[in-house]
Amino acid sequence: MSVAVAQTAPSPAPQTAPAQAPAKDALGRETPQGLVTGLISAFAAGDYDRAARFFTTKKIAGNAGTAASRAALAKTFQQVLDRNGRLTTPAELSTDPNGRIDDGLGEGLERIGTIQTEDGKVELLAERVESDGVMVWVISAKTLSAIPALARTNPDSLSFAALTNYVPAGPVVGGAPVVHWGMLLVIAGLAYVAAWLVILLVRLIVRLIKRAHGETTVTRFMEAAAAPARLLLTAVLFVVALRWIEVTVVIRYYAEFGAQLTSWFGLAWLMWRLSGAAGEVALGRMSRRGQLSAYAIVSFLRRVFQGLVALALVAALLHVFGIDFTTALAALGIGGLAIALGAQKFFENLIGSLTLILDQPVRVGDFCRFGTALGTVEDIGMRSTRIRTLDRTVLTVPNGEFSALHIENFSRRDRFWFHPTLSVRYDTDPEQMRFLLQELRAMLYAHPRVDPDPARVRFIRLGASSLDIEIFAYVYAVNMDDYLEVQEDLLLRCMEIVAKSGSGFAFPSQTVYVARDSVRDGEKATAARDSVKQWQEAGELQVPRFHPDRIRELRNTLEYPPPGAAVR
Repeated sequence: MSVAVAQTAPSPAPQTAPAQAPAKDALGRETPQGLVTGLISAFAAGDYDRAARFFTTKKIAGNAGTAASRAALAKTFQQVLDRNGRLTTPAELSTDPNGRIDDGLGEGLERIGTIQTEDGKVELLAERVESDGVMVWVISAKTLSAIPALARTNPDSLSFAALTNYVPAGPVVGGAPVVHWGMLLVIAGLAYVAAWLVILLVRLIVRLIKRAHGETTVTRFMEAAAAPARLLLTAVLFVVALRWIEVTVVIRYYAEFGAQLTSWFGLAWLMWRLSGAAGEVALGRMSRRGQLSAYAIVSFLRRVFQGLVALALVAALLHVFGIDFTTALAALGIGGLAIALGAQKFFENLIGSLTLILDQPVRVGDFCRFGTALGTVEDIGMRSTRIRTLDRTVLTVPNGEFSALHIENFSRRDRFWFHPTLSVRYDTDPEQMRFLLQELRAMLYAHPRVDPDPARVRFIRLGASSLDIEIFAYVYAVNMDDYLEVQEDLLLRCMEIVAKSGSGFAFPSQTVYVARDSVRDGEKATAARDSVKQWQEAGELQVPRFHPDRIRELRNTLEYPPPGAAVR
């Protein structure tokens, strides 16, 4: 018999429970900002039971602790705030679950508002406690204990504040009577009119300054700042007037919040306009001094600054609406990686633009060749460069690609190259050739727009159908049009010298003569030979090169433009 041995099955490995996401508070009280926005939302809805849930659960003196008493306390709290209180807006509240650590209140405490009394301001505090396993922020016991006493006080109100008491309240809209919303619109209108009048006075002062001194840097900045300054001044006057009017805390909260947003937009707009004005002023001064190379640098710095202003505004808005900027970037995850990969070209072009600005192979206004295209640079931006082609079209080239091309800048050359090849007839004898070489060199040395070093004329080739003379010289000219005028004059003088020698230009073709060739001008040929002979006898033949003394004698002896020219 065979013995069967039972095998024990191995016990399964213990499984790790999946990590659970941290619990969330249903009322959004994880941060001080969430506490205040949730409390205002409950006040606006008239839901005092929900508002009481934003209070601490600690025992409060004079409070029975029942749901009804807590709801009554919430209503009393709103009445006190309506009369003399102010809750901190989201722009000033922390979005960190731990709150602010630099406010001097200690850990777990946060300042969320104030109540004005006869003895001064009473601070409203929030404290961090645990509720259903979640750390949340609630109105502190110290603040709630002071509410009944604050409700019994009646500090003197200004006459302005009592205006809403003499007008029928009307229906409640958005947690506040209609008359309060109407008063808000009236205040906003009056603030705008007052700001408009102030800016109008400033504009009149600017006009007087311009009449007396013309356009100045100060007037340019004042004109650029006028529109955003009016918006900022309207927001400031609106907030100041709002604190003199007795309206509900809901309206005051949302109105101050809206005024703060308006102020941020106005401030960003102001910085944007001032940077543009500063760029125009800087470019104007550099243009007057001839420092055109700094145009691209100033334009680039202005755009960078405006981009930073826009980025700062976006970061501020994210904070206002409870989104931490660094957390938002980290939360992008794979999306952020995709954006980073997509932005690779952007950063490549940005680095290319920095290269163009720092290295300055071209400047705005330069005529250049890049690759196979020709054109004039009109703008060097953060991403691309715009070039006006010879066809008068605008070609946009990404800076990353443009900076990697071979760029030939025609606007940077100091002289223009004059290098024609004169092909004369084969029946030109050596004496005539010597005459041509000497006269052509003398013409170049004598011309005031030709650089004499080097200015050479050489008999270089016995061609298939001509004797070739190469001219090599540099011409002084301010631009291509000016050079073409000088080149035209030089070519006409070359033609005159060739005709004077008794020779002529050869045609690069083969000709079958069926008749006798025309006889050369014997008198001119004889005169040319006699001239060469006289030069040789006197030791004045300037071949193969001119004597330096003769060059100095010839300098600027020719009249240019030639006699009879309309433009001299």
